[in-house]
Formats: sequence, C-alpha cells, structure tokens
Amino acid sequence: MLAPSRHEAILGTLAHHGTVATAEVAERLGVSVDTVRRDLLELESSGHLRRVHGGAVRPAPGPRRFTERVDRDAGGKAAVAALAAGLIRRGEVVAVGGGTTTLALARRLAPDSASTIVTASPDVALALRDLPDVDVIVLGGTLDRTSQTLVGADTIAQIQTLRPDMCVIGACSIHPEVGLTMREREEAQVMRALVERSRRVVALATAEKLGTAAPYVVSERVDTLVTDAPASALDAYAQAGVELVRP
Repeated sequence: MLAPSRHEAILGTLAHHGTVATAEVAERLGVSVDTVRRDLLELESSGHLRRVHGGAVRPAPGPRRFTERVDRDAGGKAAVAALAAGLIRRGEVVAVGGGTTTLALARRLAPDSASTIVTASPDVALALRDLPDVDVIVLGGTLDRTSQTLVGADTIAQIQTLRPDMCVIGACSIHPEVGLTMREREEAQVMRALVERSRRVVALATAEKLGTAAPYVVSERVDTLVTDAPASALDAYAQAGVELVRP
C-alpha cells in the first residue's frame, strides 16, 4: 500500500475513533510498525494529528493566536464560563489562566464574588477591574504575544509564594490519557507551576477540545472538568475519577 493510501486510512480511523494505535494500524494495513510511525510523523508535520505514546490523537483545534480565537465558538465558551463561575467561592484564592474561555469566565463573575483572582493574563485582569469585591493579583513577566499572557522565570518565581485554593485553566487540549496540554511552551510552564501550587485543578473545555493534544504538557491531573460536551463524550473522564460539570 502506497503512502497516500495509508495516510487516508490513518486519518479515516482518527476521524471515526478520535485516536489511532500504531500496532493496530500496522496489522490492519499489513505494514511494519516503523512504517506507520513514519506515516504519523509526516501527518503530524502537516498538522493533521498529534503523536502520543503508542499512536496519535487529534490535534488542538483552531488558530494559535489569542486574537484569532476570541470569537470562535463564543456560545460554547459562554455556557462553560457560566457553569465555572458557580464554582468560585467567597474568600477563595483562585488562579486563573489565560485564554478566551477564562476571559469569558472573568466577564461572568458576580460583582459580590469577594474572592482573590491571581492571573498572568492582562485581559482577565482588565475584565475584573470593575468588580470592587474581587481582589486581582497580576503576575509580572514577559508578554507572550501569541497567548497574550505573562511568562518567564520571574512569573514562575512569584507563583512559588502562592497557595491557591483552585487553579482554573482554559484548556487548549484535554485528553483522558494525555491530560491538559498547550501549544505555547512558556505559557505551559507557567500553568504547570500554578497547578503544582494549587489544591484543586479545574479545566474549562468546549466540546471541540476534548480528545485532542498539543505539544506541551501542563498537567495529567484534572480534578474537575467543566464542558458543554454531551455525556456520551465524557465516559473516559468519569472513569478516570474526574468530576464533571456540564449543562
């Protein structure tokens, strides 16, 4: 079987099942495992999938730049944000990551939330400026223009002085086996530091983010997943012990 036909078969399996296993594909197509690995590498290079241990999954959806993602699936983000707003309790210290879904969350917080929000996102901080009962701590650092978050060693050093009750992450990608992943390396480093310091990790993900993966791991630990995905898409997360919050 020629490479184009193998690629078509691999992508067909990925579209139908959301994942491909290297050994299974090799057996089904009658080729070596090394051949399938080369095929996966080529398909990853062209942006069609993301390789993981033993196979591949769907890649992170949508454009990379924050400014290009703001209006994407606005209805889904609003639904997820409304659910997530109910998880923030008075008096808690909550670390909130950057991204368009967490920005929607900041815009949905009640004026009397009376919590402390820690963020490396200037956009999230500005969205909270008119809430007098919400204290806002902005982590300093170098602006990453793609994610529009503050990153770097100074940012991570400040995180080491904190112990948030909760870390809320707008998932670029989430997979029941791979965990939370992001496209931008330095943003992922900052969020990984926040996860390590936080008592609870809450992921916000619209349905299209489920079952996908990006290059940089943030956390394999997710305590709560807030999503607008149907229940039928969440079995693997429930089996992993993740608390599910959905409409």
